[in-house]
Amino acid sequence: MKFILNNEIMEIDSPLGSSTLDFLRSKGMKGVKEACHEGECGVCMILLGELKDTVVEYKALTSCILPLGEIVGKHVVTIEGLNQEELNPIQQALVDEGASQCGFCTPGFVVSLAGFFLNEKLGKEDILTSIEGNLCRCGTYAAIMRATERLVDNISVKNTQSEERIKLLIEERVLPSYFANIPNRLKELKESNEAKKLKEGTYVAGATDLLVQQESLSDPVFLSKKELAGIWIEGEYIYVGAMTSMEDIRISEELNTLLDIKEHLSLVSALPIRQQATLGGNLANASPIGDLIIYFLALDAEIGLTDNKNKRTIKLREFYKDYKKMDIKDGEIIEWLRIKNMKKIFSFEKVSRRQHMDIASVNSAISFDLIANKVQNVHSSAGGLAPVPKYLEKTSNFLENKEITVEVIKEAAKIADSEVSPIDDVRGTAKYKRLLLRQLIYAHFITLFPEMEVSF
Repeated sequence: MKFILNNEIMEIDSPLGSSTLDFLRSKGMKGVKEACHEGECGVCMILLGELKDTVVEYKALTSCILPLGEIVGKHVVTIEGLNQEELNPIQQALVDEGASQCGFCTPGFVVSLAGFFLNEKLGKEDILTSIEGNLCRCGTYAAIMRATERLVDNISVKNTQSEERIKLLIEERVLPSYFANIPNRLKELKESNEAKKLKEGTYVAGATDLLVQQESLSDPVFLSKKELAGIWIEGEYIYVGAMTSMEDIRISEELNTLLDIKEHLSLVSALPIRQQATLGGNLANASPIGDLIIYFLALDAEIGLTDNKNKRTIKLREFYKDYKKMDIKDGEIIEWLRIKNMKKIFSFEKVSRRQHMDIASVNSAISFDLIANKVQNVHSSAGGLAPVPKYLEKTSNFLENKEITVEVIKEAAKIADSEVSPIDDVRGTAKYKRLLLRQLIYAHFITLFPEMEVSF
């Protein structure tokens, strides 16, 4: 199993389920730092380039929670692979603005900013988004922001794509010259065993949670080797492939025409995690507070399951049976999720200890049509209140064909309370979570109908 590390072809001699960070440091790449080992701080940032047709697409990812199997046949770039005889423009801007003190975080910032200039999907206004996954322990954020402003003013790759973009970045000295030949080298590197067939083992999607929970994955089966990514419209449905990244979901034009998912998903996690985490991994993780699951439960989503021979479709609300137990058979994987391609009145609310990059204490969503001042086709959900992501069936049935009044909203909140079974834990007491659910249900309608005043 081979890959390109900076400008050198490397053989992987460690288990494919182990951390890329640990492997890189064992090979002398000390510019890739180790700190949180949970994808939180960005000091282990790398660029991962994958050949798509004739060009290489790069993403900035945290290597600490990236399994080695995901770099097979790809181009891994560390800070050592961006260094040149003199400081490149990114490094120089950070120096000139005094944006580096102890220097521990600096390599990660440089790699993330290089990833920004390589990413065709990010515009000039997204440069701060590109470094939202990097933490500075010295607090030089004001200087870092000044440096990024200088960079976007001095380096323009607007409306350039793929080979042209890389060529321009080489001319601007953002990238070393060897980048120009990486596509040809990756073509030569393709191995017959790169595309594995499904077998018994640990199915791995993005692994953004798996490698936080365990140091290495035993017998990993990498679903990224299957064609499971993409967002497409077919008939009356919008389909989202199971291996579609959270970032591609966030910026999807198809999904954002139906619901405002772009702003919210930018709060759920930092860009490097969104580029690695997947829809299928999120659904199969079965977290009772998973934001995406609560979103799609309230949109009455269906999922497609396959074992490569047989396929079946079930409602997402029927998928979760008990804590971390799902209606999935041996050998099956999630293939896609689909929702009806029609505009709905939709609201999502969440309470967490911090606004950015935090799991919910309680979250809730609701969708419906408003016809002749009555709500119809109602679907509501809530998280953090049961062993599973909870579809609020009784609440949805109660609201069906009702006129929205304060009395109706209050009764809906009472019915929702009867459907949940929260427990005391680090995120709050059961009593507190019940209170949050009531307030979130009120918030749905106050947000959607601002003229309403729901007192308690």
